[in-house]
Amino acid sequence: MAINSIYFLPFLLLLFVAYYTVCPVKYRWVVLLFGSVFFYVTACAASPVYILVTGIVIWAAGICVERCEVRLVRYREECREIAKVQQKQAEARCKKQKKRIVTTAILINLGILTVLKYGGLLGGMLNGMFVFTGRSLPAPQFLVPLGISYYTLISIGYLIDIYKGKTKVQRNFLKVMLFLSFFPQITQGPLSRYRQLGGQLYEGHAYDYHNLSFGCQRMLWGFFKKMVIAERMRPMMQAIFDNYESYGGVTCFLGCIYMTVWMYADFSGYMDIVSGTAEIFGIRLEENFRRPFFAESLAEYWRRWHITLSSWFRDYMFYPLAVSSPAVKFGKLGRKWFGARIGKLFPSLFALSFVWTATGLWHDASVKYVLWGVANGAVIMGAMVVEPAFTGAKKFLHIRQESKGWRVFSKFRTFLLVSALKIFPGASSGQAALGMTKKFVLDLRLPGSFEEVFPGMPVEEVVILAMSLALFFFVDLFEEKRRLRESLASRPFGVRWLSYAFLLAAILCLGKFGIDMTGGFAYAQY
Repeated sequence: MAINSIYFLPFLLLLFVAYYTVCPVKYRWVVLLFGSVFFYVTACAASPVYILVTGIVIWAAGICVERCEVRLVRYREECREIAKVQQKQAEARCKKQKKRIVTTAILINLGILTVLKYGGLLGGMLNGMFVFTGRSLPAPQFLVPLGISYYTLISIGYLIDIYKGKTKVQRNFLKVMLFLSFFPQITQGPLSRYRQLGGQLYEGHAYDYHNLSFGCQRMLWGFFKKMVIAERMRPMMQAIFDNYESYGGVTCFLGCIYMTVWMYADFSGYMDIVSGTAEIFGIRLEENFRRPFFAESLAEYWRRWHITLSSWFRDYMFYPLAVSSPAVKFGKLGRKWFGARIGKLFPSLFALSFVWTATGLWHDASVKYVLWGVANGAVIMGAMVVEPAFTGAKKFLHIRQESKGWRVFSKFRTFLLVSALKIFPGASSGQAALGMTKKFVLDLRLPGSFEEVFPGMPVEEVVILAMSLALFFFVDLFEEKRRLRESLASRPFGVRWLSYAFLLAAILCLGKFGIDMTGGFAYAQY
């Protein structure tokens, strides 16, 4: 069942009624669990066994870590007079046991992800090794379970937070499964932290008209972005990437711009729908977007785009790597070779190189996504290195960082850079990405017809798209300055409902709906 299929709204209505009328408040989480299981089973063509295994592993690992802590506390209470040295030894043993448990559980979950998502790549590499012997092995083909990249990272974050004492262990296995499989976030995130989401799922919520109206309001806006904008842009964008040899470099770059806008409308539209869905049940998901096209640098863009993924890599990968022994040694070498300022950056550069390679691989086990990750990391790291020279140049040219003109220029420059980098995920292969890059440089002819600018799009469709994008832009611009939903809620009844009716009419009249049970959104493939 896809979020944008005709089956989702009846499913949501039945779940809403069951949640607020059938169960006592204390057990309303059970309704969410049944709903999430049903949603996952009907949406996932692959076996749901894998998410069940992940749930069992992190549930058991969490309890084992808790038992280590209990034994340590009991040991301290029974041996208060014991020497401090022995107490420290007991603490070290406990820490070692916890680390071994958590590491084993993480490796199991990563192993499942690696085999299912990257098995074809690994099989191909193994097959290449057999070429020299005159034999070959067929690359294994696996049906990747829905949301595995998301719930694997969520489960790893849960275990690491338990290990560090940042969250409490959940002893109820069914509640652990609800946290992993909660249907609004299972397809594309957000990557929730247990300490933020867990309590909200289990406490049960009373019916609240404010939650219902704000949730439906946000869902409407999400469906508008998805159905009216994203689905209208997809064929035009795909036509350019599929036939880039037929177009000039300018049209190819337009394809990258189309993909940037399409992906934002698609992904943020999904987030609005699922955040609104959760809000109907009194649950607040973490925000995953903060108007990324208003970013003034690539680093800021990634702090605004897919926020929960960026923060996951920051907290669970970047920080540990940046303070690791190899990073410290790397920093010392940097100070020796390049001086104190550059050397100080080396631990961060060391960590970022791994983070961005992993980010590319997380999206897909292909050359084009590795190139995309490396390219993003290279730009961000390069900006860190040349920042003093860049600041000096602005000072020499009397450019004020806070001036309106410079900020507008920085936003536009960042948008074009983000669009240019979309060549990697947009192209059908790494080779196609390189081919389009050559077009950018060597084939600068301007589009010669309306068809080259808007492939496969009738004029009336372009007009609808332009008006929809204008509304999209102004809503984001308003949101950048103040909270639109609260502002709209303060308007007279007639103004509010006229706005809702306009959006609903636009979706029903102009939207492109899917009737399939699976897929539907760009990031669902990851």
